[in-house]
Amino acid sequence: MAELVLVLVMTVGLLATLGPLASNRFHRDEAIYSSWGLDIASGRDLLISGSPVDKPPLFLYAQALSFLLFGPTELAARLPSLIAGVLSVGLMYAIGESVYGRGVGLLGACLLAASPYTILFASTAFTDSMMVGWVLAGCLATVQGYWGWGGIFLGLAAITKQQGAFFVPLALAMGQLSIRSPANQRTAKAMPPMVSFGVAFLFVFGLALGWDVARAREPGFLAQSLASYGGLPLSLAAVQERLLGFVDLLGYGTGSRVLNTVLLAGLPLIFMADIHLLLARSGISPGGLGEADTRSQARADLILMAFIVLFLAGHSLVSFAVWDRYLLGLIPCLALLLARVLTLPQRLIRLSSAANLLCLLFILCMLAFTLRPIRDASASRFPIGGDHGAYQGIQQVVSYLQSVPANTSLYHRWLGWHWRFYLWGSPYDLRAWTSPADLAAQAAARPRAERYIVFPSWHSSTEARIALSEAGLTLREVQRAFRDDGSISFIVYRIEEAP
Repeated sequence: MAELVLVLVMTVGLLATLGPLASNRFHRDEAIYSSWGLDIASGRDLLISGSPVDKPPLFLYAQALSFLLFGPTELAARLPSLIAGVLSVGLMYAIGESVYGRGVGLLGACLLAASPYTILFASTAFTDSMMVGWVLAGCLATVQGYWGWGGIFLGLAAITKQQGAFFVPLALAMGQLSIRSPANQRTAKAMPPMVSFGVAFLFVFGLALGWDVARAREPGFLAQSLASYGGLPLSLAAVQERLLGFVDLLGYGTGSRVLNTVLLAGLPLIFMADIHLLLARSGISPGGLGEADTRSQARADLILMAFIVLFLAGHSLVSFAVWDRYLLGLIPCLALLLARVLTLPQRLIRLSSAANLLCLLFILCMLAFTLRPIRDASASRFPIGGDHGAYQGIQQVVSYLQSVPANTSLYHRWLGWHWRFYLWGSPYDLRAWTSPADLAAQAAARPRAERYIVFPSWHSSTEARIALSEAGLTLREVQRAFRDDGSISFIVYRIEEAP
């Protein structure tokens, strides 16, 4: 029965992503990652040596495989994330069942599938959903005592996105819950569990480093990522601001004020109950906790809480940008803890059958509060995940540009990464400009070329018009693109000689 419910939950989670998949065009980062995947799939640049890549290779090659199988489309680019998002729900169930039992596992899977984070990132071409999937696989492996596999999966997480390495302590800590399992005992005869984990992790991560060496490009992806992140120095002055920003974003983990309130109110209760249990001499706390609560479950609660606190503290102390995608890996932790909060009444006291039924009804009522967040996430009403309509209409622009002559110069400032994907393989001369004066100088130097420029609706063309006018040039509007709500998203201009 539980497996049937799990399949239903995974199906609902998959269906919820269809709205964002259909309506949201690429965020600029999605576009650049996907252009690298196209470089690989086409064979034009198998090692992406011609691009300043700041990500490890696994996600990019998964995209390349998807492009080869299904063509160079947005859906193909997002398919690895979509698959990872759905499988993560199943992995969440397996972890919860292994640590807490079937009921908490199933409830945690429901909460994860219903999370706006899960829905809105599974429908993107960001690297994070796949990274989180590997992290969950690694945690499941260590929880069940398979430390070598845990190291392999965490290594795969780290070569999907570097931040996967941040979850190594979580996997190692979760593995302590079953350190005496038969699998661990068998492994320990040949190699201590943590050594087995470390060797496997380093081997997998070494493959990414070998790929980076084979690219023969400086800087490598690790150095390039540090440059992209600004070096990540300690920044104590803005710690509180960043922490509050991350906490605010975590509120979209459930997307429900009621569930967030229940979680915040319940966590101190769980913490005190777990400490009471662990300090008790016997396996069962004399304070009334039921027999289902074990010391390993209490440790698991504290591990999840401690990891969330340390993760947020680390990201606040270091000058990470306050971006929603960094928090995706915390959502499974919050889902499990919320599942523990919702089942707390059943564990605090011995309940009659009627009282157990009331507890079940309470849980179902709480799950009802996920319905609106699921609906709103499916309609992209939460400010997390990918694009939320800003780039709608870009296909209209692409269709128009594909009709212009092959010797066209297309000047870009804000859409360069988008053109790398949407106009991939087109014979246009893509030229970046840094200022209106630079645009005028470049355009004036190519008097015989077809010259086009696209302005997003959120950037004015006035300064460019003035600079071009001073160079004897003018902008002539040739195409407008519209969003689904009828608003203008892009305006295409041809640069011509002034009359």
